[in-house]
Amino acid sequence: MSAFIVTSGLVAGWLMKRLVDGHPRLRDRAIQVRADEGRGGTVSTARSILALRRVPVAVVADADTLSPAMMAEQGGLMEYLLGDAAPSGEWRVLLIAPEVAVLLFRDESLLRSLVPVSPSFEQLIRGRYEPNRVLAELFAQAGAQPFPDALIERLKQADVSSLWVAPELRPLEEFLLEKSAAQQPGTAP
Repeated sequence: MSAFIVTSGLVAGWLMKRLVDGHPRLRDRAIQVRADEGRGGTVSTARSILALRRVPVAVVADADTLSPAMMAEQGGLMEYLLGDAAPSGEWRVLLIAPEVAVLLFRDESLLRSLVPVSPSFEQLIRGRYEPNRVLAELFAQAGAQPFPDALIERLKQADVSSLWVAPELRPLEEFLLEKSAAQQPGTAP
């Protein structure tokens, strides 16, 4: 048995995979990451995993907004849909505002190692509000491979474990540690 993280988009998927791979207690706990496009596909995939495989699932999705009210509404709908597939203790929903890629802008040295050109001060600020757009600009500025493929190739080699300090990721870490420990008798979360 294992746990799943279902994300919206390839960048978020690779970021989650690298986070799990770099975590000292999660990397050996058979956590799988599945990246889907769009929130609807993400929830549908999570529901299928919960219903058919009967394993814990964390949904990590772009909020596409900074509005707490809109995030609460979106999260509530996702929770309602997942609640039909499994008890609430078997899943978690994490909406990252505005997009999961914003986590990369939390560690400037990590960000600089992942992009082909140094971001300007303005781009660092804008990255907090439209991270995917700013990342695409940085790769376009350098004439590098198209975004997101070039970023994904860089993410595959990166150590992103410093991002675990982000408050948005704390519930994900706690959920995965709890669920994976429950599956492995004799291990503490």
